[in-house]
Amino acid sequence: MQTLISQQNTTFFLDGEQLPTEVDYLWLITSGVVKTFTQGQNGTSITLGFWGNKDVVGNSLSKVDPYIMRCLSDVKAIAIPRIQWGSLSREMIYCQQQTQQLIYIVRNTKVSQRLWLLLTWLASKFGRIVSYGKLIDFKLTHQELANALGTTRITVTKILNQFEQDGLIMRPKTRCIILKK
Repeated sequence: MQTLISQQNTTFFLDGEQLPTEVDYLWLITSGVVKTFTQGQNGTSITLGFWGNKDVVGNSLSKVDPYIMRCLSDVKAIAIPRIQWGSLSREMIYCQQQTQQLIYIVRNTKVSQRLWLLLTWLASKFGRIVSYGKLIDFKLTHQELANALGTTRITVTKILNQFEQDGLIMRPKTRCIILKK
């Protein structure tokens, strides 16, 4: 984070809350997980990204309408006014790189491969090391995974069950997945 950005603008958001979408501000996430998405013509949710520590999100970064930023965990974020956006070049480049990684993931042909790539990406970005592997420990439903991959919840559930049977993942409780070592 650049020294120009003041920590005193930090706002706390609870799991499930939406970040405000004012066009004169971007949000620099300092902790937690935010999902950005839009609504398709038929009302379905279309995932645009998953963002965490040192990521920048905001309505002004997208031409998609509506652009919704929902917390998947408790989140701390700093409101960055337009006048300070020039200090975010490193974060903007990283945002672009992540967007391209997600496009690569969702454009794979096999749904099981897409799901595995998404889980490994999420574990790499948000996971923490536990005794059995890497823990993804935030609210991520089968429907949200399906929306991110352009498939159905039933397909995601079947593939996750297969991953578990194959010993690739563990699901010790609701809301978390462990990618085994």
